[in-house]
Formats: sequence, C-alpha cells, structure tokens
Amino acid sequence: MIATRFKRCTPPLVAAVLMGVLSGAELAAQGEPDSLIPLGTTKGERYNRLVIRGVTVISGRGTPGTNRAMPPEGPVDVVIEGNVIVDMVPADPVNLASRRSQRPTGDRILDASGMYLIPGLVDMHAHLPRNGGNLGPQALEYTYRIYLGHGVTAVRDAGTGAGIREMAEQRRLSAANQIVAPRLVLCQRWPLPLGRWNEGNTPEKARAMVREFKALGADCVKVSKSPGHYPDVLEAIVQEANAQGMFVMTDLKVSETDAAVASRLGVRSIEHWYGVPDAALPASQNFPPDYNYWDELDRFRWAGRLWEEADQYPERLSAVIDLMIRNGTNWDPTMVVYEKNRDLARAVTLPWRETLVHPHELAAGPDSTVHGAYHREWKTSDEVAWKRNFQIWMKWVREFHRRGGLLTAGSDDGELGGISLIRELELMQEAGIHPIDIFKVATTNAYQVLGWERHCGVRVGCIADLAVVNGNPIDNLKVMYGRGYGFYGILPREERVKHGGVKWTIKDGVVYDAQALLREAEWYVAQEKRRLGAVADGETR
Repeated sequence: MIATRFKRCTPPLVAAVLMGVLSGAELAAQGEPDSLIPLGTTKGERYNRLVIRGVTVISGRGTPGTNRAMPPEGPVDVVIEGNVIVDMVPADPVNLASRRSQRPTGDRILDASGMYLIPGLVDMHAHLPRNGGNLGPQALEYTYRIYLGHGVTAVRDAGTGAGIREMAEQRRLSAANQIVAPRLVLCQRWPLPLGRWNEGNTPEKARAMVREFKALGADCVKVSKSPGHYPDVLEAIVQEANAQGMFVMTDLKVSETDAAVASRLGVRSIEHWYGVPDAALPASQNFPPDYNYWDELDRFRWAGRLWEEADQYPERLSAVIDLMIRNGTNWDPTMVVYEKNRDLARAVTLPWRETLVHPHELAAGPDSTVHGAYHREWKTSDEVAWKRNFQIWMKWVREFHRRGGLLTAGSDDGELGGISLIRELELMQEAGIHPIDIFKVATTNAYQVLGWERHCGVRVGCIADLAVVNGNPIDNLKVMYGRGYGFYGILPREERVKHGGVKWTIKDGVVYDAQALLREAEWYVAQEKRRLGAVADGETR
C-alpha cells in the first residue's frame, strides 16, 4: 500500500459548515440530498421479489477466450428473487409492442429509467483500516460506506492489516448481511511488514506458515517481502496454498523473483508492475552508485525510470506478458496509487479531500518512517519521468489486455478505495481499453480470479451483486463518482449532488441507497474533524 500523506488545511468555508453540523435526528429528518446522515442510519433490505425497471444493462460478460465484452442492452426489467437474478425482460419499444403480457412486478420496484446496471465492482487490492486506529473508532464502517457508495460489492484485503481474526469476523458478518459492508476476501501478508527474515525462510517453514494462515481464516496469501520472494520458498508457498484451497498474490518489488518466475511457479495474481519490466532486462536496472532500495525516495524515484529501460527490449517484454497469459496469471496494475508521482499537486487538491478524507490523512505529510510518504524531495524531473513511465506502462497493460490477459482493477487504498477504484477505471481508459471492456475487467474478470462461479455478471441465475448508475458510464466514467464529484468545476455544489453517482448498490440481493451511505461517510469525517479539533485544543491549553 502507498498512503496519501500530504498536508492541506481545511478551507474556511468547509470549516464553517462543519461548525454548523446538526444533530443526528435533525439531519435524518431533513432528507435533503446534500444533508449529512449519522453513521449507521441507512439500512439495506432484501426483497422476496425485486424489479429493476427500465434499466440499460452492462452485463460484464463477454466471448469466452477473448476480452471482448458485450455492449449495453436496454431498456430491460431485471427481476431478482432473494439474492439471485431470475428473469430479464426486454422493455424496448419493439418487444413491448409485440408482447401482450404486463411488465413484471414485485415487492419493490426500482424505477431505473435512463440509468445503467452493472455487476458489482471488485477492488482487487485494498488495505482496510482497523477500528480505533488513525482513522478513528469506526474506521471500517466509514470505509465500507465509501466502497458500497461507489458500487463496490467485494474487496480483496491485501494484507489484513486490521488483524486476520478481526477481519475474519467481519467477513462472516458481511456474508450474513449483518453489517453494512462489501464481501471480504482476506489475504494474509507474508511475512508481516518488516518482519524477521527467519520467519518462513525455508520451504519447510513456508509450508507450515501457510497452514497457520489457513487456520487463522485467510482466503489467500500475499507475498510482499523476502524471504517469501526467494524462488524456492515462493514455490513452497504456492504448492501449500493450492493444497489448502487458497491462492497467492504477489507484490514482487525488486527481488530474486520476477514476473516470469512467479508466473511459472503458479502465482495467481501479480500486483502493481513489479517484476514485469524487470523480467525483460538483460541485467540490473541502471541504478546510481548510492542507490538504496530501502530508502523509499530512491525506490520510487528510480521506479519511474524502469519501464523506459525495459521498453528498449520489446521482444523480451512481449515474451513476459505472453508467458503470463499462457499461465493464466492475473495482472492487477493498481495504476491509481502511483498517479501522484506524475502530478503531486493534483493529488493534494482532489475535491473530495474536503468532505470524504479523514482529517488524520489531511494532516499527514512526507515522513521517511511511513511507507508511501516519500515525496520529501520530489522534483519536476521525477514527475516528467513518471509521466513517461505511465505512458509505457499503460502501453503494455493495453497489450496484455488485447492479447487476452486476465486483467483486473485494484486501488491499493485504504479509506478511499471506492473513489480510487473509479479513478483506476479512468486510467484504464487512458491506457486505451474501451469502457465496455473495463467493466468486464473490474467485475467478472475479478470473479474469475476469485473462483466465484455464481458471480457471473448480469445474467439469469447469477448472484445479485449489482450497481444502478445514474448516468451512462460508457459515455463518461465520471458519472461513477459519488456525491456529484464527477461534475466538480462544471456544476454548482447544490446541483452536483443531483447528478451521476451510483443510485443503488445491491449486494447479495440487499438494496442500499448508495448516496445515503456516502452522506454517512461525510458525517463521520465531520465528526472526526470536531473530535480531533477538540483534542488539539485541549493539548494547547
């Protein structure tokens, strides 16, 4: 994970608004689209028979053996019983004119005229926070609402930093729909960050550690540091994980194992870009003499020069991605988390920082002791290098997808994974992937990697994990941003909140008001600003 750690003062206008926050009862009673709602107010409901009426369907499905996805179809009346799609009735003028029967009815009708239905998005690389940590007493609940508020119905937690036992209980509660949360897939980190290198440092120890992870409740193993990167140890991890019904995702970094080695060993997912360009280099990257990998400024400064070096060997790069495709290796690039490297000013002025970002994150700055907080001496030359880096990286992401590779979308974010995942989809479009195909990448491709056969997109017989979008995301992915942020700078604030965003998120057949969940997240941020402000006042007196 690379955290966003930059200082920014709360604008005076926002501070004035926060000082006037109403009581929970008053807020709930207002019901205005721009009013805040206390965390825990919004409940989901599952119906015996639910009809989504007049919606245009983006199925997330495609031709087997290719990455060609199906185009939108509509209007359609989609019928859900419990948590399963049981019927899809065309409601276009031709079919309506030729059919004598009435349109389907149910316990609840969602009028989705002019809206689009997509399968539930999956964040394939998240870092969920722990309650009681830097993000406050309800950090998880706050984060879950940002996810569900953006149509994300499943999250792969890449490391279970909040604790595997706690997150296993959260997974159980979510699966039973006893909490407002997306589905959770838990990948225990190998070893834990900055752990001792004599933990799991032999194949025998590695197998025992995988069995321990399984007993703790992990669904998968995330290998992000040595000794897990030793090829013989990684081979043992993969073999034991397969035997335990688990899979392995890797954050390869600059290590003994590159993407070609990992793919041959049977690793399920390769994260970020690590190991892909490295595998094309005939020797080491052209590091300066004083380079130190564990100095994160060095690490990410020179990472911005890597793709340019590797691109000098296109035949070797081509062979690497062909190998990954032949082996069915998933590539989850998480471009969004590195975007600040090509435009730091953009990262610290994003509009949702005012209302959806926790004050602890707003107050944090560059810090050599915090992973990802390395921008202490970031230069124009670094941004220029990263702009070139992105262009080449995106070219090979596009080529991987074009050749039939199993591509997915991940944010590598904690609190704002829902928003960051939407930005990842925009970056995939920048890379040259058609938006129709992007929705397959972010949904059914992810289901395939996770082995969820009954999560099969928008089709009769599939599990009802869905999102109804207020607008056409194929025409403009910005309509996916909640609370009107896709129209920031275009419409006044009072008008923005009425446009775009996910209208309803449906997880396991349970219907949630997506924008109400985001209003709860904004309420929590406002309360945390008050709480931390009061603490700061007390410390200065």
